[in-house]
Amino acid sequence: MSNTKDDDKKPRDNNAHNHEKNILMEENRKAGKKQYSKKTDHL
Repeated sequence: MSNTKDDDKKPRDNNAHNHEKNILMEENRKAGKKQYSKKTDHL
């Protein structure tokens, strides 16, 4: 068995990606987007 390695792959910084997602989610939460409530408005 030969060990093959893909050196052309770019390293992924998952922490930075998750940090950006968390910032976006926090901004959307403050702006009131994607709110969830159990109250039904169609009755």
